[in-house]
Amino acid sequence: MRLTHIKLAGFKSFTDPTTIHVPGQLVAVIGPNGCGKSNVIDAVRWVLGEASAKQLRGESMQDVIFNGAATRRPAPRASVELVFSNADGSLHGAWGQYGEISIRRQLTRQGESSYYINGQQVRRRDITDLFLGTGVGARGYAVIEQGMIVRIIEARPEELRAHIEEAAGVSKYKERRRETENRLRDTREHLQRLGDLQSELGRQVEKLQRQAAAAERYRSLTAELNQAQNHHDFAQWRHTLAAADRAAAEHERARQQQDELARQNQAMNDAVQMLRQTEQQQQAEQYRLNQQHALLREQTARLEEQIRSRQSQRQRLEREQAATQATIQKIDSEHAELQQQHAQAEQAAKQQQMQLELLTAEAVALEEQLPELEAAQQQAAEQQQSRHNEAARLRRELALKQQQLQHSRQSISRLQERQARLQQEAAALQGDAGQDTAAAQARADTLAAQYQQGEKQLQRLEEQTGYLKTALAAAREREQEHERRILAAEAEQKTLAALLADTARHNFWQGSEQADASALWQHIRVPEEWQGALAAVLGERLNARALPADFQPPSPLPESPAAWFDREAHAHRAASPAQALIHQIQAEPPFQVALAHWLEGILCAPDLDYALAHRSRLEPGQEWLTPQGHRIDRLGVLLHHADGGNRHIRHHARHDEITAALAEWQPQFLVARAEAEKLAQQQAETEAELRQAQTEQRRLAAELAAAQQQAGALAARTAQAQQRREHIAQEQTQLAQEAEELACAAEILAEETAALEERLPELEAESRAQAEHSQQAQQALRQARQAVLEADRRRSVAEIEAHRQTQQLQNIAARMAALVQQKADWQQRQSELALTYAEDSEDEQRLQLEELAEAVFTLEEQIQAAAAELAETQEHGRQQYARQQALAAELPQWQQAAQTALLQQQEALLNAKHFHDNLLARQADIAALEAEQQAGYLKTDWPQQIDSISRRIQALGAVNLAALDELAEARERDGYYQNQRADLQSAITLLEEAIAQIDGETKQRFQATFDAVNQKVQTFFPTLFGGGEASLHMVGDDLLTAGVSIMARPPGKKNSTIHLLSGGEKALTAMSLVFALFSLNPAPFCLLDEVDAPLDDANTARFCNLVKEMSAQTQFLYISHNRLTMEMAEQLIGVTMQEKGVSRIVAVDIKQALEMAETD
Repeated sequence: MRLTHIKLAGFKSFTDPTTIHVPGQLVAVIGPNGCGKSNVIDAVRWVLGEASAKQLRGESMQDVIFNGAATRRPAPRASVELVFSNADGSLHGAWGQYGEISIRRQLTRQGESSYYINGQQVRRRDITDLFLGTGVGARGYAVIEQGMIVRIIEARPEELRAHIEEAAGVSKYKERRRETENRLRDTREHLQRLGDLQSELGRQVEKLQRQAAAAERYRSLTAELNQAQNHHDFAQWRHTLAAADRAAAEHERARQQQDELARQNQAMNDAVQMLRQTEQQQQAEQYRLNQQHALLREQTARLEEQIRSRQSQRQRLEREQAATQATIQKIDSEHAELQQQHAQAEQAAKQQQMQLELLTAEAVALEEQLPELEAAQQQAAEQQQSRHNEAARLRRELALKQQQLQHSRQSISRLQERQARLQQEAAALQGDAGQDTAAAQARADTLAAQYQQGEKQLQRLEEQTGYLKTALAAAREREQEHERRILAAEAEQKTLAALLADTARHNFWQGSEQADASALWQHIRVPEEWQGALAAVLGERLNARALPADFQPPSPLPESPAAWFDREAHAHRAASPAQALIHQIQAEPPFQVALAHWLEGILCAPDLDYALAHRSRLEPGQEWLTPQGHRIDRLGVLLHHADGGNRHIRHHARHDEITAALAEWQPQFLVARAEAEKLAQQQAETEAELRQAQTEQRRLAAELAAAQQQAGALAARTAQAQQRREHIAQEQTQLAQEAEELACAAEILAEETAALEERLPELEAESRAQAEHSQQAQQALRQARQAVLEADRRRSVAEIEAHRQTQQLQNIAARMAALVQQKADWQQRQSELALTYAEDSEDEQRLQLEELAEAVFTLEEQIQAAAAELAETQEHGRQQYARQQALAAELPQWQQAAQTALLQQQEALLNAKHFHDNLLARQADIAALEAEQQAGYLKTDWPQQIDSISRRIQALGAVNLAALDELAEARERDGYYQNQRADLQSAITLLEEAIAQIDGETKQRFQATFDAVNQKVQTFFPTLFGGGEASLHMVGDDLLTAGVSIMARPPGKKNSTIHLLSGGEKALTAMSLVFALFSLNPAPFCLLDEVDAPLDDANTARFCNLVKEMSAQTQFLYISHNRLTMEMAEQLIGVTMQEKGVSRIVAVDIKQALEMAETD
């Protein structure tokens, strides 16, 4: 699998969509500092799942999104995509079927991060799983950024182990083990929860059993109650049906009476309506007569008003005729006056015309003299302006020369002052700056040595603290293991002691004087395989007491069994056979005698088959006994069922065993606790020393930084002072030259100024004389122009006056014509008024007024007759309405009666339906109830019986009716839990076996990889250094947790620790380790960010040779500023930043460039 493309968009400085083609095995990324080269490495780490912003040189993950530039807006999202070629099929798993694999990550400013594989959205874990065991990842050894090459070699042992595990492909095993542990933990928690559920379910079953019994009783009483309620409801149903029939009959009678009253009321209502219609017609007729009467009254009033208006109009006509005659007379007088004015205006117009002609001739003569005067004035003005300009030029030149002279003198003064200041500054710069600088540098060197020594001490303390933490954890684990074992043993010991004590309390001897006497089983030792058999033979005799011969049992005898024997008895029988059971038992003498007596003739057989086969060998009184407790004699067989009769022996033996173990474990626990406390105290002391060392180191770092800053500042000031003195000397020389030049220029300016001062008065006198001549010519021209203007004004006034006279003549003529027309109009108006006055007469109107008065009188008589008829009709209507109201008052009573009967019927029907529904709900047999009623059975007092049954049901209390079903369900669930518990136990076993198998494979692969990497390091180290030796070592004995450290000795050195190497040596050592990992487990590609920076040319050449050799298997993409490393590349990718803040790519194929050069 090879990396072919890197696509970036909006990632850090790559704001534009950028595609980096990676066709070769050796690709170099070059460019000036700060152009964004390392952003390419950050992009690859980011898309591989890096979740720490600090590792990407940012404060938050949002910092990877382009934040804008001077001419660019911030990008809304960042996207990086890696494209791999899987043509060789090296990738396995779900994505191995694809020839090209695309991995993309996208982040928006809203914080939404998405991962994609071949365009399909996946989890971050899917990305990491894709490269597990290949070295490629956010923290894998295939991506090495700036400074990381040194961090690898200085890493802690557990961090260095992680790289070995990645090369060994153990990371996927660790992931599987972590998942298996999680599943195992979940399974155990599930098993624990299942146990809790089973305990709770057991309590529920007991409760449900009690509730189920109550539910059965409840159901029986409920059935009896339902039967009683059925009889009661049936009787009530029949009773309510009869009541409904009676209410229906009453309702029908009230409804018939209601209909009769309604008919009578309707007839009365029709009569009232007819009277109302007649009344309305009479009211309408009376209204019409009143309207007609009002109309006649209105016409009479209007006619009287017309008569009064005609009288007023006749008076107005008489006044208007008099006014018209006066207006005509006034018009005649005004017309005569206008004729006289017209004659006077014609005479004045003729005189004004003659005066206008004289003024026009005068103005023409004056205008002919103007051109000559204007030419003379123009010539004088030009000569005066020429003299004035010349004088002004001389004054300006003189002022400029004087200003230049003044400026030169001021410049000379400033130069002299500047020379004095520079002289003083040069004298002030002379001092002891060099001595101060040397002292400050010496102090900085001393502090640097102290700081380096402190770093070594700090590193030693950190290593010691880490070792103590590990040792303390192991000691605590051992202590806890001992404590858990002791606590478990003590708990079991207490349980056994309680069982033994409980057995001793509940027996025949409780409360007697022999209660403290020990039982037989407490004084014997029996092999475990024969304990059950002995219990089967002896039975209660195992609890027998050794008592005096005269012992008398209490009276009456207790119910519990008991056994005892004479403790002073002696053995009197012959020796037993070798197979006798008595030989398997060790007992004290009194008990040995009793056992020998009780076990006489009992022989041991290994099993039942042996006993049956050799029963013929038995002598009288003998029998075989098997370890299972079966007894076989010559006549028959007695099979024994194990019932725990030997538990006293087993409990006592286990109790002794635990007591002995506790005696051995408790000193071990105390030793482990003391060791842990000692390590804890050492750790606390070391951590306190470490904190003190860290504080001292921080103080030294601050003092060192301050001293270095002070030394640097003093050195910089010393250099600056020397440069300033040199600059002052140069400036003084330049100032002297400038002062000399300014003095010469000042002398020349003084001479020129004197010459200008002599010429200026002469020129000013000429300018003044010419100005006077120009003013005289201008005065003559102004007077001539004034005369022309005056003549034009008088001519204009005359023209205006002539025009006014002509306009006045026209106005007078128009007014005279208007007066003639007005006179004619007024004369015509006078004739019309005379005619109107003659035709106007009021006799006809007075005749009409008398006719209207007669009509009004007749109409008033008709109105009085209509009012009398209307009053008679209204009285008859009131009488009819009173009779109707009486009927209407009686009707609601019958309506109420009908409504009441209807409600009673409905209530009875509802009650009947209620009782019938109750019967149907209880599925009662109505036909059987009907038969029982006919038999007279329903006369029982059912309410009393129902109340009695209800009280018995209430006495049961709260009853869980679903208890029977819940009990069956709980028992079914308990069976399911049992099966599930067995499955979980089996799953735990399988998971523990899987973890053991994973641990075994991990140890094997890690050991093999460690040995192989160690061998490769021993090979690559001399290659890169040209000699020397290096090796890997494990820190710890457990292959699953042991750390890894590296020891390196360059040629000619004997270093005791890796931290004593120089920066270049550390880089080469780390490279030897990284290349060893690559040679063992080659990653698809390797990214190197300026790892050659600390190397000189010789080491760089060896580094390049090794990279070229490894590029046959691994693709390298590296960033470098070294010329030798650049020459190694097959393709150069240039990163530029011509636009501030925006990175761009320029790619060059070296092979193609060389071919083009050779062709040229």
